[in-house]
Amino acid sequence: MKREKFEYDIDFGAVMDYVENRFLLVIKDEEWTDYELSLLADMDLNFCYTQDIAIFVLEGGSIDSSDFYFNVQDCDWKDDLLKGELVDIEVNLVDKKNEICWKKKKTLNKAQSRIILDLLSQQAKVEFMPNEYDVNVEGLQSSYEPFELLKFSKLALKF
Repeated sequence: MKREKFEYDIDFGAVMDYVENRFLLVIKDEEWTDYELSLLADMDLNFCYTQDIAIFVLEGGSIDSSDFYFNVQDCDWKDDLLKGELVDIEVNLVDKKNEICWKKKKTLNKAQSRIILDLLSQQAKVEFMPNEYDVNVEGLQSSYEPFELLKFSKLALKF
């Protein structure tokens, strides 16, 4: 079976960005077995917010809790995102050949989208000192395992 190539070359691990009107969450690993992929029927996605830091936490099936940090101030599509009404989220699992092994996309309803957009609008107004955002993220990462961030969840979704 020919798999679709992932459009960006990324390192192993979990990365995210907001591109082309969607949040794109990607986990790259050496390989994804059929068994691992079969366990992905139910995944939980939480949007967490603390100390003006936005974090998506994805878990379920064979995926350990993975945290994705997002700073709207560094987003090239910031204006489009904050003016939007509905939030689209896409999750991709990519292998070492940069091929997409699993992909799922979800459009949130207006109420769900509003929670995320309101918090990102709040984050957009924060004046971070140079490198302060990165230091704050490092502090959260050293203080909490990804699953422990769920206590800051503002929105929980089945994905």
